[in-house]
Amino acid sequence: MPFVSFVAFVKFRDLTPFFNTHSMIFIKIVLVAYVAGGCIYWLFLLYIILRVIKSIPLLENLKYDKSRKWPKVSVVIPACNEADTIEDAIQSRLQDDYPNIEILLIDDRSTDGTSEIIDKIAAQDERVKAIHIKELPDGWIGKLYAMHRGVQEATGSWFLFSDADVFIKPTTLKRAIAYSERRKLDHLAVFPEMYPTNFLLDTVLSMFIRMLCTWTRVWAIEDEKSKAFVGSGSFNLVRRTAFEKTKGFEWLKLEVCDDVALGQMLKKSGARSSLVNGRRYVGVHFYRSLGEMAIGSERAIFTVFGNFSAVRLFVMSLISFALEMSPFFALLMGDIPYIRLLGLTMIAVVLVISISVNRWMNRAILPALFLPIGITIMTICNIRAAVLGAKRGGIIWRGTFYPTELLKKGRRLDFQFFSFK
Repeated sequence: MPFVSFVAFVKFRDLTPFFNTHSMIFIKIVLVAYVAGGCIYWLFLLYIILRVIKSIPLLENLKYDKSRKWPKVSVVIPACNEADTIEDAIQSRLQDDYPNIEILLIDDRSTDGTSEIIDKIAAQDERVKAIHIKELPDGWIGKLYAMHRGVQEATGSWFLFSDADVFIKPTTLKRAIAYSERRKLDHLAVFPEMYPTNFLLDTVLSMFIRMLCTWTRVWAIEDEKSKAFVGSGSFNLVRRTAFEKTKGFEWLKLEVCDDVALGQMLKKSGARSSLVNGRRYVGVHFYRSLGEMAIGSERAIFTVFGNFSAVRLFVMSLISFALEMSPFFALLMGDIPYIRLLGLTMIAVVLVISISVNRWMNRAILPALFLPIGITIMTICNIRAAVLGAKRGGIIWRGTFYPTELLKKGRRLDFQFFSFK
């Protein structure tokens, strides 16, 4: 037996170079396939981004007739603990020159002084009406119930659903209404400019904006045969008659991604939707710090992107990280012929995409050039949301805990990445 074992060992040692050679070949094939997959991914994104930029008009270029008769617009603004920003944001709306407007400020159980600010604004301007919610009915998300209450009080022929921290420049509403009526739209979403904060956060927001542009066929939104849809928490302009044909906020009452779900509900009911780029006219401080972003993005990351599954979210985050970083990882594979050249070529594509999106959205170019930092921070936030969602068994939003099982039952958004229906 010792002799047989020795012979077997000698033969295995003789085969070791064979296995090592074939293992290295296999590894190189895998690496080449990975980089090739990354190239396909980035070339696909280049096609999507260029088409988005070409097809989506700029709000600043929309014309309007100054002498026309303007329909009444009811601006519905839910607010929960917005004391730091709400007064300046609402004042920007009141400075708009739209002549036929009412603003419904709905205080959603605020504890930071928002309620008092809303009352003060309403006392100073007769166009503003304050609505206070003291208790949240069972089976509702707070923001959805606030918007539901706003609709009940609204008297306009158009509704504008908008968050409390959004800033609007004069002529914005005139441009939006004129464009909507000229094109016979029932719903117009305005993609806001995201104001700069700090370098690290801006690297993440540059990536986030680019990803938003690639998740659905925004150029097909006006196509009645297409299932493409859109929504904007900053600016969702909806014709009253179109909204009344839907199931309303009572149907959406447990939908976390309310703005996009509203757009989908309208599209399914036969409404005609569209999207414009609101840079320079509609703006928001999306987040003011990385910590605020990590906390504020938990709900959407876990419920929408992760579909309430920590494992799914974790795997998707790693796949996304690998694809986003593929051109940079290619530079580390110097022993594979031409792989570095391919990596450099794809980095050039990455830069074209990133710079194009930031220019289109009126953002600084520099943060867009540091994609590895942005995707790393975003991946950490995604994994954090996955862990917290699984640990809590739900999400915390605006100070209220919503269990996963309850949100699953109330989910209405049928969201698919890269939807080409």
